[in-house]
Amino acid sequence: MSDHLAIGSTQPATDRIPLVNWVWRSYFRTSLIPLLIVEVALIAIYFLSNAISSRVNIDTVRTLAEQSVSQTAQYQAAIINRQFEGVTRATEYLRQQTGLVMSGKIKADRDDPSRFAYAKDGAFYTTRDNGGGAVFYSGLVPVGPAEREKAYRSAGLDASYKGIKNAYPLVVQVYFNTHDSLNRIYPYFDVLGQYPAKMDIPSYNFYYEADLKHNPERKVVWTEVYVDPAGQGWMISAIAPVYSGEFLEGVVGADVTVNTIIKDVLDLEIPWNGYGLLVSRSGTIIALPKAGESDWGLREVTNHQYVEAVKKDILKPVEFNLFERAKDPRFAKALRDQANGMMHVTLKGKHIVSWSTIPETGWKLLVTVPEHEVYAPAQSLADRLNRLAWLMVGGMLLFYLIFFTVLWRRARQMSEFISQPLQHIDGMVRDVAAGNFQQAVPEFQVEELSRTAQGIVQMGSQLDAAGKSRDQAQQALNAFSEQMRSVFGLSPGGFVSINAEGRVALVNPAFCRMTGREADDWTALSEADFWRRLAELSDSPSTGIGHQQSFRLTLKPPRHRVLQCEVRGAETGGGTDVGKVVYLHDMTREAELDRMKSQFLATAAHELRTPLTGVLGYAELLGNDKIPADKRAVAAQIIVKQSQWLVKIVNELLDLARLEGGAVELDIRSHPAALLLQEALDAFPVPAERTTVIVGDVPDVEVSADAAKFKVALVHVLDNAYRFSSRGNVSVAVLRRDLGGTPRVGFCVRDAGIGMTDDQVERIFDRFWRADTSGTLPGTGLGMSLVQEIMRRLGGEIEVESELGKGTAVTLWLPQIER
Repeated sequence: MSDHLAIGSTQPATDRIPLVNWVWRSYFRTSLIPLLIVEVALIAIYFLSNAISSRVNIDTVRTLAEQSVSQTAQYQAAIINRQFEGVTRATEYLRQQTGLVMSGKIKADRDDPSRFAYAKDGAFYTTRDNGGGAVFYSGLVPVGPAEREKAYRSAGLDASYKGIKNAYPLVVQVYFNTHDSLNRIYPYFDVLGQYPAKMDIPSYNFYYEADLKHNPERKVVWTEVYVDPAGQGWMISAIAPVYSGEFLEGVVGADVTVNTIIKDVLDLEIPWNGYGLLVSRSGTIIALPKAGESDWGLREVTNHQYVEAVKKDILKPVEFNLFERAKDPRFAKALRDQANGMMHVTLKGKHIVSWSTIPETGWKLLVTVPEHEVYAPAQSLADRLNRLAWLMVGGMLLFYLIFFTVLWRRARQMSEFISQPLQHIDGMVRDVAAGNFQQAVPEFQVEELSRTAQGIVQMGSQLDAAGKSRDQAQQALNAFSEQMRSVFGLSPGGFVSINAEGRVALVNPAFCRMTGREADDWTALSEADFWRRLAELSDSPSTGIGHQQSFRLTLKPPRHRVLQCEVRGAETGGGTDVGKVVYLHDMTREAELDRMKSQFLATAAHELRTPLTGVLGYAELLGNDKIPADKRAVAAQIIVKQSQWLVKIVNELLDLARLEGGAVELDIRSHPAALLLQEALDAFPVPAERTTVIVGDVPDVEVSADAAKFKVALVHVLDNAYRFSSRGNVSVAVLRRDLGGTPRVGFCVRDAGIGMTDDQVERIFDRFWRADTSGTLPGTGLGMSLVQEIMRRLGGEIEVESELGKGTAVTLWLPQIER
């Protein structure tokens, strides 16, 4: 290159320099000096941007702090509220259970009378612990036999008390107070040593705050904080009234010690040295941590005179009421009027105060953060960044001095040594990314580069194997999922899948059809809610459903289904519990068939016994020569007549059995309607002095039918028309009509007989049932059942119209054949 530069150049040979020096000087003039200028400009820009960013950072931190404080208040308030919501639901359950037990609507345990005694002042109380509740009947009213019985009957509440106490750790005691100062409370304690002798329970806030005046909606309400007469300290109660009609029998309650909630609030971990406050719905500070005493100018009250506190129902002095004594009136008004909010308040310094309401109790949770703590990290960061900038200036100068000293000597060598392996590795990575997973292992002098290349080769092989395995597993899983989804969806039985978390994961269409509810009504329910909702749809008690592996339940109207339920646990191959599967088999048809079979056998036996009795009776009389000779012919005729009746019943039963069992083969063809009608009229013997009248013209149409079987059906209808009408003629008409979009031909037989009511018409197809209950008209009661089964097999329909005392019209509809 130096030779090339020398060609055509007028520069003296003494000014020539080595190539390395020339490249270095060129690099210094074209790169180093501009780079230094750029670096100096960047440092200046850095100082300026640091000042701007510090201000922006402080504003951002302020916004984030406000959001964080608000979210903390809302989140912690929601946690506390969820605990109170659980107690509210438990109290509502206790209210319902108490009403049932105390009214005697459900059978419950009675207390042991030997546990009770009278105190000198007339109070009636329990003397020992039997694992249940304690009872204190105040001596304020005379405790007679009726009152003692009420106290004994209240033992039926102990099971509910224990369940609530064990299920809700927040609850310390559960009780029932009555209008005449009976108190049943759990857990047990020495009530005589704790309660006042003439305690008037309705005068306490944990009673009167639930009465009609204070609680017209008769729902669960929460009291203000008070001192518990049972000695549990500061307390708040979820209480609910128990009415007998419009009379307030008493109040149930679940007590929560305030100390439990206070401890949770005081233990809150809030950033920026913040802390939480708990304020009652009247504005009184319930929980004030040590860190907040100086800010609010208060010293937390930790002691109280117990007896005086019970009488006054006052939690803390008026100085602790933020609605009345707050330094900033705007803050006091906002705190009182707004359920949730955030303000910058001057206490001992500026503070960010955010609050959120706990809906169940009306309390407010305040989160307080000093502003200087919020901004301190941002300001400290700005100072450190400025110091860092000056260090960067000195370091930059030193760095460039060393850097360019080494760079000009090592740059070319290093670039050649490293670039070639890296280019090769880059090509391997690109090939793997393109799907070419199998790569050859190259050899590089640098160990790290060689290991990297080997890792890429191994990675390619693993990706190849993993991709194939994943594809195979996915295909198998998809096939299995489709098979199970098809089985689950097409199964006639109801399936319910409950996952390992105890929630309904899936229900199949058959289960929805059985219960009449959509899948969304069941999915995601807890197992307890699932069984409770299923019990609401059935006649079975909720306590018996879901606790056995196999049981039967009957759904209420309008479903009217009998279901056999099977519950099985589901496990993986390793024995891990993954939930439960509930299978429900619809037994409605089987149950109905059993009932119908029993009813049919009883009726058939009764009907067969009647003619058999006549045959047997007269046969015995004839055999014993107890009938005069001149009347033996009459007796023989009766025997023949009863035998013919018996044979008719048996034949009709056999015909029905053959038709229902499919043993009779039908010869269904196209027949002219006029020909079918005429054959039936020719086969039926019309009684003397009566005729069959054909009304109107018989249309020239053809119908689909088995001629022989249809003739039997039409003859049965004609026979009924004549037997149940003693006057006038019987008319027959052939009708045409579209039923459900299908053309039909009807053969209508109308009489002027005894007729039937609507209820009788509904039973006309019941076997052995007859509209004539006098027994004067002959018949088996099987004719219309046989007609119905014949029409069903022929694909036809029966229409019956009747009016009591005016007659009946029966129409047999057959499909019309289109020409």
